[in-house]
Amino acid sequence: MPQLRLAPSALKPHYPQLDPDATAPHTSPWMLGQERCVSAWSLFRRCSNQHLFVTAFPGFDGEALIEALHQQQPLQVSPGILASVVNGEAQALVKLTAEQFAKRTLPNGEAIPDEATLSALVELTPLRFVDQPLSRNTMLGSVDKSGAYHAGLLASSEVLVIPAEGLLQKPSRWFMVKEALKRGYIAFSGSPIQIPVCCKVVILGDVLDYDTLDALDPNFTDLFSLMAEAQPEWFVDSDEDAQLWGASAQQVSLLYTGRRLENGALTALARHASRSCEHQGRLTLAWHEMGLLLGQCESEGPITSERVQDALKQQRHRHNSVEIYAQRNVEEALVRVDTEGEKVGQINGLTVVDYCGHSYGEPARITVSVHYGDGEVADIERKSELGGNIHAKGMMILSACLYRIFGQDEPLHLSANIVFEQSYQTIDGDSASLAEYCSLISTIAEAPVKQGLALTGAIDQFGNVQAIGGINEKIEGFFHVCRYRGLTGSQGVILPRANTRQLNLSDDVIEAVESGQFHLFQVDNVEEALALLTGCEVGEPDKDNRFPDGTLYGLVQERLDQMAGNDEPERRPFWKRLFGFS
Repeated sequence: MPQLRLAPSALKPHYPQLDPDATAPHTSPWMLGQERCVSAWSLFRRCSNQHLFVTAFPGFDGEALIEALHQQQPLQVSPGILASVVNGEAQALVKLTAEQFAKRTLPNGEAIPDEATLSALVELTPLRFVDQPLSRNTMLGSVDKSGAYHAGLLASSEVLVIPAEGLLQKPSRWFMVKEALKRGYIAFSGSPIQIPVCCKVVILGDVLDYDTLDALDPNFTDLFSLMAEAQPEWFVDSDEDAQLWGASAQQVSLLYTGRRLENGALTALARHASRSCEHQGRLTLAWHEMGLLLGQCESEGPITSERVQDALKQQRHRHNSVEIYAQRNVEEALVRVDTEGEKVGQINGLTVVDYCGHSYGEPARITVSVHYGDGEVADIERKSELGGNIHAKGMMILSACLYRIFGQDEPLHLSANIVFEQSYQTIDGDSASLAEYCSLISTIAEAPVKQGLALTGAIDQFGNVQAIGGINEKIEGFFHVCRYRGLTGSQGVILPRANTRQLNLSDDVIEAVESGQFHLFQVDNVEEALALLTGCEVGEPDKDNRFPDGTLYGLVQERLDQMAGNDEPERRPFWKRLFGFS
């Protein structure tokens, strides 16, 4: 059997000493890892009549990214001009570059006649973010009673950045912008003058906004054929990658606070960034969120590790009122959770609660009862409409796993009820399927499981244990309960081996593991988890798919045979019973 107990060194990421004076790879931290956006922006500059959709993500300043892209690759070296050309009674509005305006030439290369009057109406803004309601006047402009045109944003910018939510709040705004971009000009009723659309457009939103606009208008991608998806995480595959992230974090600190990060502060921030990604080999690029956190660090001068830790502690404290109530309910036994002893058909699962941007873990008591029946494994959460679709899928997979082992040759003559005790809210996800399966096996075999061990993990039909989310919060939630009641040295958590790269636990948990007071076990399959929970050998089937007597699966098979009536002695024929033959 592979090594199941996790060493303390595996419980958090390990980065090299981050140099606070390292040279940043870009002039702006928003450019780190955004090669997709750089490539899309290059095409945006080069391809006429092809506009760009930029997707951002929470905690990231999409406008700052666009500004950095524009500074690196501006559409025009010098801003253009919306000009008026009047020749006799004829008037036309045209977009000219600064050089064309100075040389009195049109975009097609023709010279503007000397007798024509050339005047600049608007000097185009190189980069403009829409900062007002998307009304018709705002976007297209207006013509007053004297016939003079007052430029809107589409005719007064080189690059116009429109928030996607502004277009989605009122779809007619999108179709207004679409028609202008499609035709290349703006026209007003009663006026013979066509105003050129002077800008290229960038829509800033998220991937859902892109899909919504695409669904709203099947021709959306005809105009917005370019999409730049902002990278949310930085992959740390080498020490150099970690240093590049640290140098960019230093830039963020200077932008948001005007103060530098000391070496220890960079390490503390990197650990927090890794936990945000739930991966030891990745660091978040949510620079706006990081900058706001650094702005909450107290004191003057360079930011130290202690100040970063204090800011994180205070941030948690401001959001954890529901968590405190949940912990108190367990501590005061209002919610029952056993952390010592052994019981049949009862196990500690682990859940994560998300609210108001805060996540915390708490144990959940899962119980199972079995009786003679038709083979149904009933999900009480689903029947009471407290279980989500993914949880229901996990229960079906659990049943399939059970039938794969014990029901290949004949149907199972038992039914089971599985329930999350004292749960009064919707439960979803398949991360409890490992705990539910183990509790089911415990009940059928009448084998007690250790209450000091909690477990989490999703299983497939072949009994493999798969990765789940929220692993750090789940472990810490159970650890808190055990620590409050007193660590015994036999308590711990069983987790999927695939989740070990997601571990980034608090120092309290790591210290308890180092001292042997708390344990973490990694498993690949349900048999490894069952062996840890029961202390019994699970057993291997023979060629007839029978498990050895005395093993855990052997006990399960014996109980199933009893329910099916297969364990009764063969009844003697009538004549043997009549004459007393054995």
